[in-house]
Amino acid sequence: MTVTVEQVVLLAELDLRLATHTPSLDRPLRWVAVSEQQDPTPWIESGDLVLTTGMAMSSDASECRAYVERLVRADAAGLGFGVGLHHVQVPAALVAAGEELGLPVIIVPEPLPFVAVSRAVSRLLSAEEYAESGASFDSQRKMIRAVLAASASGDSDSTWAEAVVATLAKHVGGFALHLSPTGAVVNAAPASAVDQAADLQGEVDRLRPRGLLASASVVTGGQHTVLVPVGIRETVRGFLVIGSPRHLTSADQAVVNLGVSLLSWGTNSAAARDGAGGRWHALLIEHASVDGLSSARLNDLGFGRFDPRRAVAVVARALDPKVSVPEHAGDGDVVLAADGSGVLVGLVAVDEHGRLPDSIRTWGSTSAFRAVGVSEVTDLTDPINVRQALAQAREASTSGTGWCMFGDLRTRSIDSLIDGSLSRAWAESYLRPFSAVDEGAELKTTLRAWLAHHGQVDATAQDLGIHRHTVRHRLRRAEAALGASLDDPSVRADLWFALRSLG
Repeated sequence: MTVTVEQVVLLAELDLRLATHTPSLDRPLRWVAVSEQQDPTPWIESGDLVLTTGMAMSSDASECRAYVERLVRADAAGLGFGVGLHHVQVPAALVAAGEELGLPVIIVPEPLPFVAVSRAVSRLLSAEEYAESGASFDSQRKMIRAVLAASASGDSDSTWAEAVVATLAKHVGGFALHLSPTGAVVNAAPASAVDQAADLQGEVDRLRPRGLLASASVVTGGQHTVLVPVGIRETVRGFLVIGSPRHLTSADQAVVNLGVSLLSWGTNSAAARDGAGGRWHALLIEHASVDGLSSARLNDLGFGRFDPRRAVAVVARALDPKVSVPEHAGDGDVVLAADGSGVLVGLVAVDEHGRLPDSIRTWGSTSAFRAVGVSEVTDLTDPINVRQALAQAREASTSGTGWCMFGDLRTRSIDSLIDGSLSRAWAESYLRPFSAVDEGAELKTTLRAWLAHHGQVDATAQDLGIHRHTVRHRLRRAEAALGASLDDPSVRADLWFALRSLG
């Protein structure tokens, strides 16, 4: 739902009246623009309600029509005309042009200042934004609760996946489809949405080879359809399709992003091999990265000893790639999950002295782990802190063997100062031009090696086993794709950081 011209006209405190009658009032309203220019279009945007007293306007029919034509071409939502200052009433020619060209013309009475209209519209927009945010958070909570409830009770993945898809469809007021990698329908809401899959097969086939960074947005017949790949580790395991009669807002996108994350987690074969408890913990860690941890929620889930205001992240790299979560990882103070590649990831409450619980400290007396990284103590009620702690623990776990506390690292890269999810999102955006060229993967590999060899072409060629002329050709192609010169040290620094962020 969006704020419309009609909602503004109906505000009793403004006492606005319509001069036109046939133009539609259900136009979305973006903002209010006050202008006395004969041509205000350079200073307005689509969806603006233009307010004027007609200072530079006469009652000439051709002049009034030209003015309205300009507003219509700029996609103005309507025209508010202040009477009593320069014009006793709205010029009849202006009203006639509005009727003919479909632009609502509103009479703003003399005692009413334009700023009152602006304030009223601002209040409506703020209320709408608040309502959208509330609906977004409510839908996200419903999806998370569905997954947690199904995981805790041992229900099949299809149970919560159906709930996620149904919640997404209801939130956008349209439909949602969970498709297999080939485009077959896995879940649909409502059930009749299965008929949409055949029409989207071409888009699915086009996106599949492009990996997880590809997505598509299609508008047909007033319906907005978004296709997003589902999967992790650069492997497409399906697609999420969202269809809505309206354009998706940023609040809607947050709901869709969580749906993608949940379905990606559920379709990951490594996570599926983990036990029910491990999958539950993995979901809780994923949720903590999005929404933080609250004491109330932890108590409800049986983590009574977990104080999220004083905790750390732990990443343990096992010698056995099939390592699983210990049956008794902790007594209400440890959330631990295996990622399917020999790595245990956890969020752990510490005591007032910052000491780990016994169940984690015993890892130091076993040879099962080649490295254990521990983040600095932080407040995990903040999702940004959760993501930062996980990044710190991962960095510490790759800095050597045995136990490694992030705070004890002698040198820290700039990566440790930046939220991992933010840096990855930036890196994906920065490197996206390479997705548009066939040899994009080769270009990134060559750039990584070239930067590692301090820009030495011969050393890069030897490292990659290719001719030095091939290296130079790829570097020129990379510059063309980026639209930037590799001679610029800031470009080289950005490239290095982006390539490191994506691993």
